[in-house]
Amino acid sequence: MEQGSDAAGRSAPLRWPVVCWLAILALIGVAQLVRGEWFDAAVFLVAIALVCCSILLPPHGTHPPRPDLVVFAATTLAAAVALLPRHGTGMIVAVLVTGVVALVAGWPGAASARRAWTPGLRRLAVAWAVILVAGCLWELAQFIAGRVAPTQPSFALSDLVDPLLDTELGKAVFAGAWLSCGAFLVLRGRRGG
Repeated sequence: MEQGSDAAGRSAPLRWPVVCWLAILALIGVAQLVRGEWFDAAVFLVAIALVCCSILLPPHGTHPPRPDLVVFAATTLAAAVALLPRHGTGMIVAVLVTGVVALVAGWPGAASARRAWTPGLRRLAVAWAVILVAGCLWELAQFIAGRVAPTQPSFALSDLVDPLLDTELGKAVFAGAWLSCGAFLVLRGRRGG
C-alpha cells in the first residue's frame, strides 16, 4: 500500500478498516447462505457491492444533505415503519426505501473527504465497534449453538427483542431510535471538515 502525499492525488488504496468491513459482510453473507436465508444473503451481497462502488465511483456532490430534509425523511419513515404490520410487504418496502434514502443522502462526496478524527469521535467509533462486534459474536455463537445442538434453545438478538417489538409502543420507540441514529450518521458523515 502506498502512503504519503503522492498517493493522495491518485485513487487511494484500500485501507484496512474497509477490508475488515468487506470481510465481515462476506462472512455474514456466507452464514446466511448456510442458514438458507437467500434474501438476507442477497442483502449482504448488495452491501458488499455498494461498498465497492463507493470506493470505485467518483463522488456525487460537494454539498451535504439539508438537515431539515434528513429529519423530515427520518420522521416520515419512522412513522411508516411504526404503523405498518411487522414482516409484511409494506414493512419490507418501507425498510428498503429507508435504505435507499440513507444511501443517497450519505453517499461519499467531496464533503466527506478524509480528515483527522477528534478524540471524542475516536471514542465514539470504538464504542460503536465494540457494540457491533459483541452483537455479531453473540449472533455467531447462537448460530453455532443451534447447529451443534439443534434441540437446545438458541437466542438470536431478534428473538430477544421480539417481545418488545410485538407491542405498538415498542415498535414505535425502536423505529424512532433506529431512524434517529441513521439521521445522525448521515448528517455527521457528510459534514464538511
